[in-house]
Amino acid sequence: MSFLAPLLLFGLPLALLPVVIHLIHLMRRRQVKWAAMMFLHAAQRMNKGLSKLRQYLILLFRVLAVAALILMAGRPLAGGLLGLTGGAPDSVIVLLDRSASMEQQLPTAGVSKRAAGLRNLAAAIRDAYGKRSRLVLIDSATLQPLPLEKPEALLDLPQTGPTDTAADVPALLQGALDYITTNQTGRTDVWLLSDLRQSDWNTAGGRWTVLRGAFATLPAVRFQVLAYPETPAADMGVTVEQAQRRGTAEKAELLLDIRLTRGEPAAEPLTVPLRVVVNGAASTLNVELKGGQALLQGLSIPIDTATHRGWGRVELAADSSPADNISTFGFDDPPPLKSVIVSGSPEVSGPLLAALTAPADASRKYECAVLPPERAAEIVWDETALIVWQAALPRNDPVLTGQLEAYAKAGRTLILLPPEKPGDGTFSGLRWTAWKDAATDKPALVEWWRSDAGPLAGTRAGAALPVGETEVQRWCALEGECIPLARLGESSGRAPLLAQTARDGDGGGGGGVYFLTTLPSAGSSTLGRDGVVLFAFLHRALNNGAATLGNARRRDAGKGALGEDPGVWTRLDLAERGEIPPAELPLRVGVLQRRVPGKPDLLLALNRPASEDAPGVVGKASLDELFAGLDWRLLERTLGQEKSLTSEVWRTFLMLMAAALVLEAVLCLPERRKASERPGDFGKQPA
Repeated sequence: MSFLAPLLLFGLPLALLPVVIHLIHLMRRRQVKWAAMMFLHAAQRMNKGLSKLRQYLILLFRVLAVAALILMAGRPLAGGLLGLTGGAPDSVIVLLDRSASMEQQLPTAGVSKRAAGLRNLAAAIRDAYGKRSRLVLIDSATLQPLPLEKPEALLDLPQTGPTDTAADVPALLQGALDYITTNQTGRTDVWLLSDLRQSDWNTAGGRWTVLRGAFATLPAVRFQVLAYPETPAADMGVTVEQAQRRGTAEKAELLLDIRLTRGEPAAEPLTVPLRVVVNGAASTLNVELKGGQALLQGLSIPIDTATHRGWGRVELAADSSPADNISTFGFDDPPPLKSVIVSGSPEVSGPLLAALTAPADASRKYECAVLPPERAAEIVWDETALIVWQAALPRNDPVLTGQLEAYAKAGRTLILLPPEKPGDGTFSGLRWTAWKDAATDKPALVEWWRSDAGPLAGTRAGAALPVGETEVQRWCALEGECIPLARLGESSGRAPLLAQTARDGDGGGGGGVYFLTTLPSAGSSTLGRDGVVLFAFLHRALNNGAATLGNARRRDAGKGALGEDPGVWTRLDLAERGEIPPAELPLRVGVLQRRVPGKPDLLLALNRPASEDAPGVVGKASLDELFAGLDWRLLERTLGQEKSLTSEVWRTFLMLMAAALVLEAVLCLPERRKASERPGDFGKQPA
């Protein structure tokens, strides 16, 4: 139990005062033997047990009344924080989710989930623990432990401010685990402030099993999840999927692909005003939104013929989630779309080469090279947007492994296909194990795939890709932690057909690392024969990887998005967004510029990760599984009905004292005499 005036608890021994008085009273009584009382003593022995019990109860209620009075004077606290007993812990670790979705707020109050949670948590730690516990903060944007002198510091630090990044909750818990084991923190309370977004928690990842096992071995570590899971139904978000300059000697225009999304589909068409800013010049247009989303493909914005590069953004009107109301872009003369296929099998490289050299955009230049595995060192890493690797994973070549890892970390796209002999090499924690064959009577079909986002999402017109029609005769099993994007049916053990690594590095916003478990050749699958799914998948991966090439690039906001020295970048929209410290530049949406000697200036558009627009949250049942075997509890809050984590409960002890006094008084009442025992009836004989 925690108290605001704990010094008064030293008076608790005074609760024994009624016992002391009772003992003193017994010592003061003198016994005088009188023979006539022998008959009364004999009658009293029959009720001696009940009489003693009554006296003990009277004494107990008197002790409870005094104890309740002292506890009430100590101003006890109750609430979520006081689910823990035993006083203040040695250490308190606050894990803060600073993702973009945590900036959801009530328009009337203007307080976000992040700010409300920090305010509530700081007040609770101050009231319940004060300075008796070591306080440490670990935020999702930096993952660096920061000791704090007082709880109020949670409200003013840059490390607790808003960001436009995603969160990695398992990485947050790993940071807490490392801090606890390194510093031997003793009895520790871990507080996790989050909005329970599924994309941030990654409940299907294998890291949770390892974390549970590690925390289970630590004594006296308790978890409190302070959650704000509500999602805004009418919230709208905007994303610029592509920005491309197109022009002739007479005119020039900027073509934008803009996607609008709404939390819940609108029953009636909505007119949504969009503000488009290009090189500082703003214009407004109205867009009609039907259902849950709208796509403006090839929206033309006239620009000067002399303008070949620039920046801009698209804005929505203010609503409950300001983080998804802005999407930035940069444009320049586009670089060639270069890809490389590493394979020694013409049957595999043939369909891939045909798909990658078929232009999806007639205005772009496509280049694709096929290299055998032994010539992989010839890849021009800095100019290649996509690498399709159909060879054994590198095992004893640290140089090649480092090049592939740096390539993926830079935000380019890497697609790995299984070789005929899988070997024992690994990449990003994944490895090929063994080939599996479908049943002899019929091939395996794709039962599930992610169609709302990612490389297998529906077309811009809203139609779904025919992924479910893909037939798979054989596939290679995959081992390691990954995010499945497509699965085969039950007869195939729901094996993943396409998977993505759990975390693709700090480059952000580019392509990613994908594992395709089958081949596009005859005898393996119909991907090469049908072609539609393979073409869409490869060109989306190519375009995503190309976003990190050229002189105008885009990335997801996050740690490392600006390299090791963010100070060399300059914000182009500072006049409208306000001054931001260099350390915070990679974490915020905006357009930045870096001057490179001897080369054109590099433009970089930072945006929130697409995963932050996914509204799904983790339920209580899933949390029970994630924290199974650990001492934890969930405290849910809403912005509209904010409730303190701690509250004084002295009234409860006042009522307890009153109840004890009433019961003591009832037990002290004399017994009611029978009618035959009244004084007026003494000596009367019955008629």
